[in-house]
Amino acid sequence: MPAITLTDSKKYFYLKNGKSLRSIAELAAGIDKLPDDVFNHHVSDKHNDFANWIKDVFNEEHLSEAMRKLRTRKQLSDLLKRFLEKGHFVHEVIIIGGGIAGMSAAVYAARGRMDYIIISPDFGGQMNVSGEIENYPGMAHTNFAEFQDRFREQMTANGIEFIDENVKGIKKLDDGHFFVITDKAKYESESIIVCTGARARRLNVPGETEFEKKGLTYCHVCDGPLFKNLDVAIVGGGDAALEAAAGMLRIARKLYLITINPNMTGHEYLVERVVGQEKVEVVANAKTVKIVGDKSVTGIVVEQNGKQRTLPVKGIIVEIGRIPNAEAVKGLCEIDADGHIMVGKDMMTSVPGIFAAGDCADGHEYQYAISAGQAVTALLKAQRYLRRR
Repeated sequence: MPAITLTDSKKYFYLKNGKSLRSIAELAAGIDKLPDDVFNHHVSDKHNDFANWIKDVFNEEHLSEAMRKLRTRKQLSDLLKRFLEKGHFVHEVIIIGGGIAGMSAAVYAARGRMDYIIISPDFGGQMNVSGEIENYPGMAHTNFAEFQDRFREQMTANGIEFIDENVKGIKKLDDGHFFVITDKAKYESESIIVCTGARARRLNVPGETEFEKKGLTYCHVCDGPLFKNLDVAIVGGGDAALEAAAGMLRIARKLYLITINPNMTGHEYLVERVVGQEKVEVVANAKTVKIVGDKSVTGIVVEQNGKQRTLPVKGIIVEIGRIPNAEAVKGLCEIDADGHIMVGKDMMTSVPGIFAAGDCADGHEYQYAISAGQAVTALLKAQRYLRRR
C-alpha cells in the first residue's frame, strides 16, 4: 500500500497547523520541513501520531513499530523514503541469536535508534548452561541466574523484545538486501549480524544416545544436582570441563576427569581449584570408548595405553568442546575447517552486509567478554556499512 493516496478525508492525517496528509509519500516528503512545534506535537518519547496513522490506516505494522523507535525528522524521513523506494518494509539490521552476543548487539542497535529486530527461540544462550562466573569485567562473582537477570533488566530498559522463531536460512537478493527465513515468516534486511553461538560436541560412542538424559548430560548446571553423593565422570580437559568439575565438587561423591591429553589444558586458576582435590581423580591419556548401563548409566569405558577399563559412575557430564551453529549461512559465507563463520577484523563475513560474532565466529575463544565485544563491533561496523551504501 505504499503508493496509495487516500480519497476518504476521514482517513487523512491532520497536522496541528491544520494541513492534511493523504499518503505515506506526502509524509516522507514533508516531515523534515515541519515546524518544531508541529513536529514535537505529533512525535515525542511517549507517542508517535504518525506511526499510529501508518498502522491504523495503511496496515503497515512493521513500519509503524520501526517509526516508534525513532525521534528525529531525518531518521523518520530516511526510514519512510527507504520504505517507499523498496515498496515494502526493510529492516536496517536483523540480529540472529539470543545469547550474550545477540543481546549486546541489540542493546547498541536500540540505543542507536536503528530499525532492527532480534530473532531467537530462547533467551541467554550459553548462559543457560553456565555455572559460576568470575571473569566478566565489572563482576567479581556471579552465577548464570544473576547474569541473566541483569541482561533481562537491560533488555527491558531498552525496549528489546525477541521474535520467538527459528531461523532456517538466509537468502541474498540482487539488490544486496537479504531475506531471513524462519519457521513462521520471512523478513527483509539491509544487513545481518549472526550470533547463533555453538552447541555441545558429542562423543559419538556406543551408549551415548541411549543414555542421554538417563545419567548422561551436556549441562552440569541443569543436571548436576541430580548426581548428589554419586560418582561422576566428566569428559573433557579444557575450561568447560574444569568449570563443570568446580561446580560438582560440592555435589558429587567422587569425580573422574577424563581427558585424551596428558594433562588438563584449561586456565591455571581452574586447574588449581579442581586438580588435587581429594575427591578428584584425573584419568589422562584416556579415550572414551562407550557408555554402559541398564535403565540408566552405570559406567563409562575408557582406553589407556591400549587397555580398557570401566569406571563405575552413575553420572556422566560431557564437555569436549562445541560445534558452531553456522547452518544458516553455510553455502553463503565462508566457513573454516572447524565450522566457524570466517570474519575479518570488522566482524564482516565473506558476504558484504553479513556480520558474525560470538561463539559461531572464527575467534575460537569461547568467552562472554569476547562475544560481547565482537557483537558490539559488528553492530557499529554494520552502521558504518549502511551509511556507505
